[in-house]
Amino acid sequence: MTTTTSSRSKARRRLAIPGQHGAWAFLVIPLILGFVIVGWSVPGAVFSVAWVLAYPASYYLGRAVVVRWRRGNWSRIARRELNDAVPWAVLAAIPSLILLVMRPWLVWVGMVLGLLWAVSVWLTRTGHERGASNDLLLVAQASLAVPLFWGIATDTPDLGIGDAAALDAWTAALICLVFFAGSVIHVKSLIREADDRRWAIASRIYHVLALWMALISPWLLLPFGAAAIRAFAVPPGSRPAVIGAVEIVVSVLIVVGGALALA
Repeated sequence: MTTTTSSRSKARRRLAIPGQHGAWAFLVIPLILGFVIVGWSVPGAVFSVAWVLAYPASYYLGRAVVVRWRRGNWSRIARRELNDAVPWAVLAAIPSLILLVMRPWLVWVGMVLGLLWAVSVWLTRTGHERGASNDLLLVAQASLAVPLFWGIATDTPDLGIGDAAALDAWTAALICLVFFAGSVIHVKSLIREADDRRWAIASRIYHVLALWMALISPWLLLPFGAAAIRAFAVPPGSRPAVIGAVEIVVSVLIVVGGALALA
């Protein structure tokens, strides 16, 4: 009996991992490009840790708030989601507080990100959790991580808006934005909207048009060319494992192509 209770206690203490596998790529790719552009720095490293840890914290906290909102009370499911959020929130708070000491101006960034999180929670509450609007909101936030990384590393509160020195950071954000948006449309056309051929057509048109990114640098033809090929080659209804494997390959190419383009 004691052993069983102990096992259950350990299971409850285990960190819950969000099942949104694509979101991890959305988190990591901008950070890698940030390091490519700015190089290694303590503030950049601390930000990277805080950024990654904040995702599962905000994910489970958002789910807890939505369930509480819908049911009108802290039900068992709402408490479970909140319990899953707490360990991540504690872990994220440590590097976040260190970062605030280093860069006090990040208070305004936190307020903006908090507002965007609230919008995402509202969209989820209204039944748009898997909608394109919520996905594109995540895409926008993920892409802004590059100029945010640059601003933190260089201690520039305005994130280099209009500053030629930050051109590479904002170019990288554009690269991420175009790629992530295409990934959202592509995956939707294969899984959730697999029965609606319009999504497959939209995905193919989008990825052909996205080839204009090669005008920024010929190196970008490598990832965006691969993305266009996969939009035509991977059929709707494919197994998630196959879709995921292809997305990993294209994600690696976007890092390589982006790094070469910005070098």
